[in-house]
Amino acid sequence: MKPLIRRGGWTAAIRPLADGEAVAAIGDVHGQDDLFEALLGALSPDLQAASRATLVQLGDLVDRGPGSLAALRRAKAGLPGVESVTLMGNHEDRMLSAILSEDPEEHAMWLEFGAGETLAEAGVGFDRPDWREVFTTALGRELIDWLTQLPKLHRIGDLAFVHAGLDPALPLSEQSARTLMWTRRPWLESRGPYDGGVAVIHGHTPQPQVDLAHPHRINLDTGAFRTGALSALLIVGDRMRVVQAVRP
Repeated sequence: MKPLIRRGGWTAAIRPLADGEAVAAIGDVHGQDDLFEALLGALSPDLQAASRATLVQLGDLVDRGPGSLAALRRAKAGLPGVESVTLMGNHEDRMLSAILSEDPEEHAMWLEFGAGETLAEAGVGFDRPDWREVFTTALGRELIDWLTQLPKLHRIGDLAFVHAGLDPALPLSEQSARTLMWTRRPWLESRGPYDGGVAVIHGHTPQPQVDLAHPHRINLDTGAFRTGALSALLIVGDRMRVVQAVRP
């Protein structure tokens, strides 16, 4: 069945944008490409109506779901007339480490992270000695090159977008790649404010609902691979709302 779209009410933006500017950030997709497609369609009118628009996908497009390769290609394609930014999540990091290495430990770690579904989409499994060759062929050189160059942090005005979070004790310029892709604590207990007064938009740690109460950060990971709900934050000028694609 076609996913349903839920739109929350407008509220004051956690950090305002310029008049006429719009930004949408999407949480962890994890192979739920049907939800990703529906959510992009729901966000598109607001983004394309803005004088300047940016779409940010917060990472973890792959693993744990049947449409990881499709989601990667969709993220790379973006939306017409909209600047598109995809961040490196810890699952993309783990996948790249596995396919670019001959180390069996790297392969085993990716399997623990949900590689089985991603490999199955390419028609291969770890039981084949040539799985890396088959899988990288399915991805294609262009997509692999794009993946290896994904940023770990993107900033728009007073908004900072990362996959996992920050080290609250360090300025943005000194954050490590591992922290940006993998951190949970002490980040999740931090109250802020953060370097430069930014609000941080992130994913990585699943929660039942998007909580807009924190004054300095918003987590958009609602565990789509388990809950069937993929969440986005849409900010237009000085207001924001949550938009979700939900599997009936």
